[in-house]
Amino acid sequence: MEIGLVYSSKDPRQAEARDFVHQYIQEHGILARVVETEQPVQTPMISVDGCCITSSNPMAGAKGLNRRMKFPSLEEIAAALEEHVWSL
Repeated sequence: MEIGLVYSSKDPRQAEARDFVHQYIQEHGILARVVETEQPVQTPMISVDGCCITSSNPMAGAKGLNRRMKFPSLEEIAAALEEHVWSL
């Protein structure tokens, strides 16, 4: 499994999502390659095997952001990782 992260370390929410991904794969014994890019972005991009993880919450993009830029919750990130593990 390959996990891609593009995030800003200056944003505590984005740093928390990055730390969560690393903690989740370690705690669940998932064999994954994490490719990280730290950039000054307003919205992080998290992908699993090339598929972008987005929020299913309709309010997540309420400030004019389009659907692909919605910030996923930690629960949504965990669900996406779990789904990809089971599909391997």
